[in-house]
Amino acid sequence: MKAEAQSTVTTSGFPLTINLSADVMSISLSSTPDVAFTYATAEDYVTEQTVTKPGHVTVVSNEPYNLSIAAQGTFDVTSTDETPLSLTLDVVQVNVDPATANGGTTPTVSLSTTGADIVTSSAATLGNAFDVIYTIPDATPLLNRAGNTYSTTLVYTATQL
Repeated sequence: MKAEAQSTVTTSGFPLTINLSADVMSISLSSTPDVAFTYATAEDYVTEQTVTKPGHVTVVSNEPYNLSIAAQGTFDVTSTDETPLSLTLDVVQVNVDPATANGGTTPTVSLSTTGADIVTSSAATLGNAFDVIYTIPDATPLLNRAGNTYSTTLVYTATQL
């Protein structure tokens, strides 16, 4: 058997760099973001109404963050009801399922035009999907309203800490 010579060749050293931007984050809604409550029977009015939206909001953030929700205005006024359905009456409450809070705390908040945090101090994430729960605990503010559809637009905001 003939021995063969082995040789090794090495390059000179070179740098490998990883550049991290300070503030990287995104927020997106599920493919079916709309939330609708229907009051069609007497039972609807006397029972707490809840709409749960699994994976409703997804956040990517390289730093811890808070997630807030705000209404862009009061519920739309209809031509047969000159009084808007006021958000100051705590009509709709919102919270996040704690199991999807990504280490954050999840207070229950009432909708407002000034906004409120529904998750505080959530951990940095490559993509956390929050299950959001919308509730009308008491239908009293809905009494004496014309039969129609009332709506407002909601906006979520993620803010790095």
